[in-house]
Amino acid sequence: MPTMTRSEEEFMRWLDTKEYPYLYIEQSTDTFSSFFKGLSKRPDFLVIVKNFGIVAVDVKERRINPDLGYTDFILDETKEVRKYIEFERVTRLPVWFVFCKPEERYQTWYWIPLSKVLECPIRRNNNGEEFRAVNVSDCIIVQTNRGDGLSRLME
Repeated sequence: MPTMTRSEEEFMRWLDTKEYPYLYIEQSTDTFSSFFKGLSKRPDFLVIVKNFGIVAVDVKERRINPDLGYTDFILDETKEVRKYIEFERVTRLPVWFVFCKPEERYQTWYWIPLSKVLECPIRRNNNGEEFRAVNVSDCIIVQTNRGDGLSRLME
């Protein structure tokens, strides 16, 4: 049975600390309608943003290592981006990715809506597989140690 990742646990802890309402979506295969299987991915959370509505959030833990030439967050085009396009199309819920870097000890969350991800360049890895390169500068940065909240998404 799948369990939460450390980044999802820390994200949930942050939501709880800020008293933001949310629904956690358990990721085991029997909690997802067969309609969606193969068609789309499911987010980790549905977060209720006051005066805005519900957003679907997928939390991603990524390492960025400029010394190795990695300066962007990476999203697989086929397995993530296209699947979330379908989720957003079918549900009409906006999808947001929330990245974190473990070396920052889950104190900084990098938010980016799927619509903005689609503006990021498509690249190919050595196997020819496509991915999106999301630069940190394209993200809305929410820092827990500064007391930032979801209002940063509306600025």
